[in-house]
Amino acid sequence: MNTIIIVGGGVAGLALAAALDPQRWRVTLIEQRPVPTDVGTAFGIWPVAQRALAFLGLGDWLTAECVRVTDGAIRQADNKPIVQMRGVDMALVSRPELLRALDAAVPASVERVKRRVEDPRDLSGDVVVAADGARSRVRAAIWGDTATPVGTWAVRGVLPRPAEVIDMAEYWGGRVLFGISPASAHMTNWYATIRHDPGPPEAALDALRQTHRDFPAPVRRVLAEAEAGRTLVNRILISPLTRRLVRGRHVLIGDAAHAMSPSLGRGACEALVDAVALAHELNRRDPETGLRAYQRQRLIPGQAVRTAASVALRLQEAGPRVHRLLATLG
Repeated sequence: MNTIIIVGGGVAGLALAAALDPQRWRVTLIEQRPVPTDVGTAFGIWPVAQRALAFLGLGDWLTAECVRVTDGAIRQADNKPIVQMRGVDMALVSRPELLRALDAAVPASVERVKRRVEDPRDLSGDVVVAADGARSRVRAAIWGDTATPVGTWAVRGVLPRPAEVIDMAEYWGGRVLFGISPASAHMTNWYATIRHDPGPPEAALDALRQTHRDFPAPVRRVLAEAEAGRTLVNRILISPLTRRLVRGRHVLIGDAAHAMSPSLGRGACEALVDAVALAHELNRRDPETGLRAYQRQRLIPGQAVRTAASVALRLQEAGPRVHRLLATLG
């Protein structure tokens, strides 16, 4: 039986551990972090990732737990439209609920180890998987690079009340944005960007109330109600482009492969697709051939989405003149 070590127990790592055939693979999952903060912000699950969850046996779970979004709009801060989106098929699901569902799908045969990996080159195993996020220690050690900050911070949170919008509303203005969507029938999901380090959640909320003070009333109401305990602050990190997802027995998946701006809402989606694609190839091929097949399948799509997300971030931050031009084109 072949052995595989998965470094990282987030979306990508859990999905891979759940998808690998325990009759073919002895799996060890290493995770150093405690249980993730249970703020409950939403992941957008696009159709390609919905199919990945179905492969994992979580299709019915997603249908029961998600909020379906079919329409959305991007507007300027003065509420003038930029882009109207119709007929999309996005499932919004709570990040903690998704992680719990993936965790429950992992077979009991998987060995779980809670520790920090100091040097990934010391790990044994026929395959070593970097599922350890944007600041991947595996990628840094084997590929020699890592994700870097882009000078923008993401602030996200939830409110314990229904959203004022049925679908998704995003506002661009002053080189920052603000988005609102349902998180569930009884919760509001919101997210924002800011162009300087806003500090911890309480300070970040104060900063957003200033930077977004001229945004439409729904934005101001969300920020007035937002609480630090239901807010997360993250610096946006983007991975360098890579020409290889595989080096020897080491392989990149998820944010370790293509950490991206959250502008397209595709980070978790690409992680799920990576994990299922890798497991599918390894479950039916020898390790070397399976890794090569995974790289052929996922290198270009993952890097392309990462690049598109960077372009979207630049458009968001380009300012009103570009936004008005987009509105005329859209």
